[in-house]
Amino acid sequence: MKKIHFLSVVLLLSIHVTGQELKMMAGVRGTRYCEILVVTGGLTDLTATVYNTLGCNKCPEDKWQKQEAEKLKKELNAQAVFLNGPRYFMMDKIGQTNAESPKTNINGLEMKARATVKLSLSDILKGKAKPYEERTVTRSTEYVFRKGSMVYELISPDHIYIMQSYAQISEPTLTEANLGDMSFMGTRNKLPKGWSYTKVELAEDLILSTVETKQAFVIQDDLQNSYQRMK
Repeated sequence: MKKIHFLSVVLLLSIHVTGQELKMMAGVRGTRYCEILVVTGGLTDLTATVYNTLGCNKCPEDKWQKQEAEKLKKELNAQAVFLNGPRYFMMDKIGQTNAESPKTNINGLEMKARATVKLSLSDILKGKAKPYEERTVTRSTEYVFRKGSMVYELISPDHIYIMQSYAQISEPTLTEANLGDMSFMGTRNKLPKGWSYTKVELAEDLILSTVETKQAFVIQDDLQNSYQRMK
């Protein structure tokens, strides 16, 4: 897969959607990023603030390896801290109407707060998301997958989910080429009954927008690849 040089191809645009300014970032497909989830609040009202390296850097490996969840938990006075990465974006453009947050330096890694997720005490104890279990993420975004792009879908009896990022967490050597290998993905994902995984070449642009609802419904597979509900 050809590498994308993030800083040289990112294009910032400004358009208006339902009266809100939607700032678009283009050329992000294949871009590496990492997230740190900082959980705060009481045990019955836990919220994770999602810090992301998008717009700051490509999550340099040396700086990512220095992140320690337990150490950060103490330093940030948090209920818990989860490290989520490295990951690679699958959409071609990302737009966000949320107020631009300032850069935050977390143990030498520059990041920005991008979203929030409600969690339960059970989530904290498990330490990671349960595969194929839907979560609600609060953000105002628009993801654009261009015509001609290959997208990867999880299809449940009720919904279709589009892969928004693949992860090198449980499978450090995973690449985009693996995603289109049905045999590879079939042996590593234990899909629930009635679910299927497929790939589709888009005949037209696909847009996933949460600008109106401010909510995205997200799941992960067994490899911790993330998908957003389309319908």
